[in-house]
Amino acid sequence: MKLRSIGFVVFGLGALLLASCFQPPEYSPVPTIEYDNIIFKDVSDPSLADSLIVSVRFKDGDGDMGLSASISADNAIPYNNKYYFQFSDRTFVTYKTKRTNPNYDTLPKFVTPYNCINWEITTINNKTDTIYFQLNPDHNNIFIHYLIKNTDGTFKEFDWQKEFVFPNCGLSYDGRFPRLFKQPYVKTPMEGTIRYGMPSVGFLILFSIKTLKLRIIIQDRALHKSNIIETPEFTLQSIKKSG
Repeated sequence: MKLRSIGFVVFGLGALLLASCFQPPEYSPVPTIEYDNIIFKDVSDPSLADSLIVSVRFKDGDGDMGLSASISADNAIPYNNKYYFQFSDRTFVTYKTKRTNPNYDTLPKFVTPYNCINWEITTINNKTDTIYFQLNPDHNNIFIHYLIKNTDGTFKEFDWQKEFVFPNCGLSYDGRFPRLFKQPYVKTPMEGTIRYGMPSVGFLILFSIKTLKLRIIIQDRALHKSNIIETPEFTLQSIKKSG
């Protein structure tokens, strides 16, 4: 299954293992996070992607952190990528349905960004059609919001879906970090650092000398959302690292 995220993930963690002579700390099963660091890696070559890399520290009481593409359960409900809609005869809701059935005429048009987030051209039973779907936010477990500072000091969210459509209908910088506990999974307190990278060839073009900050949330496999954190204000030049 194709993932929505165009980011990449690396991480370091220190699981708090149980031992007969060690009393593990008691953390909430709802994950908590704190800001750690952010850098902008400028590769100088305009044909290659630069990267904005943010690090957050986390704690979780039962260690159910991460979703992995190689584990089938992590791609099934409730972590599936998309929800499709069918009638009682098991035929799909299509763009033709929108045009011919007044009960469905409020579905979005096949235009940007809805051609990426609501419509999929696919072949079923040797017939090509445009199928309606809705993206499942619980497919991801890290959620990144970009905020741009206005001249009056307030911040406005930069909506990637409306402002900029990535190749192959990339949608946002929300994404996944993999399971942080080796198989088989055992409930145990865990803390560590997630380092999440977001590549793009357009960061400098889009944001130039603008002041930004990121708003970040993570989610565990029980669908518990963490607290919301924000990075300090920054410009790309102020956090730039060449390489």
